[in-house]
Amino acid sequence: MVWLVAVFFGLSMSILLSVRCNTQLVYFQQEEYDDNRFINAWRDVRLYDVIASLATVALLLVGWLSGYSTFALLIVACVYLAIAWRETRYAYKKPLVNTDRVRRIRAVCLAGVVLLALAAVFVPWIALLALQIVPFSLIGANKLLQPAQQRVNEGFIDEARLRLEASDAVVIGVTGSFGKTTVKHMLADMLDVGGPVFFSRGSVNTVLGLTRHIRQRLQPAHRYFVAEMGAYQIGSIDRLCEFVKPTYGIVTAVGEAHAERFGGIENTAKAKSELARWICQHGVKLITTEAVIGLEPFADLRRQHPQKFVVVGHAATCDVRVGHSELVGGKWQITLEFPQSRQFSYALPLLGDHNILNSALAVALMESIDSGLLSKLPTRMAELEQVPHRLEFKEISGEPLILDDAYNSNERGFGNAVEVLNKLAAERGGRAVLVTPGIAELGEEHDEIHQRLGTHSAALCDVIVAVNPARISTFVSAVEGTQVQLLRASSLNEAREILGELNLGSADVILYENDLPDLLEEKRFL
Repeated sequence: MVWLVAVFFGLSMSILLSVRCNTQLVYFQQEEYDDNRFINAWRDVRLYDVIASLATVALLLVGWLSGYSTFALLIVACVYLAIAWRETRYAYKKPLVNTDRVRRIRAVCLAGVVLLALAAVFVPWIALLALQIVPFSLIGANKLLQPAQQRVNEGFIDEARLRLEASDAVVIGVTGSFGKTTVKHMLADMLDVGGPVFFSRGSVNTVLGLTRHIRQRLQPAHRYFVAEMGAYQIGSIDRLCEFVKPTYGIVTAVGEAHAERFGGIENTAKAKSELARWICQHGVKLITTEAVIGLEPFADLRRQHPQKFVVVGHAATCDVRVGHSELVGGKWQITLEFPQSRQFSYALPLLGDHNILNSALAVALMESIDSGLLSKLPTRMAELEQVPHRLEFKEISGEPLILDDAYNSNERGFGNAVEVLNKLAAERGGRAVLVTPGIAELGEEHDEIHQRLGTHSAALCDVIVAVNPARISTFVSAVEGTQVQLLRASSLNEAREILGELNLGSADVILYENDLPDLLEEKRFL
């Protein structure tokens, strides 16, 4: 009987550790297998074990003191199974992708922790070590597998590089603190008038991400390749440029969207300017805005290579000027002014006045590649598809209108989206409802920016649901005491439940402004 219970205890612990390994892998993968960031997530999201450890201490201690240790071991085993079942029911916004790398890390990690589970059969107190060691076992497994993983990655990258070298596609790099994914999708849709376009879907913007898409989807017939370029540190875009070798580039904006990552706008500008430097040395044209060109090192690069730059904006000194923009019947009517008094007019069916400049950047890029393409654009522009999760318009008969602006927000985009929400709600005669967890990666500007956004939102909304309000305390403080109905939710799922209790109708408009990843929204209690 004793051995049977001991075996059941070991099996139950092994099952819990296997489930716990998957739970931790979700966050390890979201942090791109970075050890330091994963340790921070382990601390901030509370990925350390509490329930099973307390149950183990309490029950084993009681069993030892009372003499009923076998019975206590049986109860602990049942607790482990209950916790494992509970964790299998966890829902994630970004679930674990079961890649070959994940399978390898999981196998090595489990080999170690299951050995501890077997040791706990003989010395039950070892279970406490096994319960806490899983995240560190994942880190160790990743380090152990790193040389082999690097060889695999380099093999994939080399294969993608050969495909690129064999391709005649014109390569366009797109980067910026915000707006790059929208501009990429716009540009890909527009360039299709000149031939087949290859681009990374969604927000794929790293070397390995692009490698996967190139290996799986790039074809010899593709005439254009639009590559989104993300900057996760100084040198990220340099590496991307060496990989895809862009001939043209667009820098949409340099702002505070990643101040926490780079430590300030000066470093952000330096990181984004790597694309501009590449184009100056190896490419044809870099398209950017008057705001960006006023920053160093962009201004210095332009002084050295004036012929490489096309500046887009509203000022008379811009190379491509937004001369007229007016919202008519749900579409922007826009006129761009080119040198030699040339003009180009088009309709843009995308919400948000920030898309005026986004579209102007894309048009200016097309004009730089082949001005003959512009004559084919007006019809295509009027039918541009909405970019998913970027002020996306979703309407179902009898239901509130949804504005989905869930993808990584910035202060300007946030403010503009709230203004669109207010205008549409007024037109429909309904309530303007904002659901937001605020903005991420603002560094030292976090509190100040959220205070401004709270004041702005309170003036334009009827209902505000603050998700994870403790994280955006200055936003909440700015809304409190106003006429706005302020509600609080711990997660997006809870916010949706709250909306279900508001009796919203078809005249109402709901704006989902930003959606934080699991790492920033959830607090686990393992």
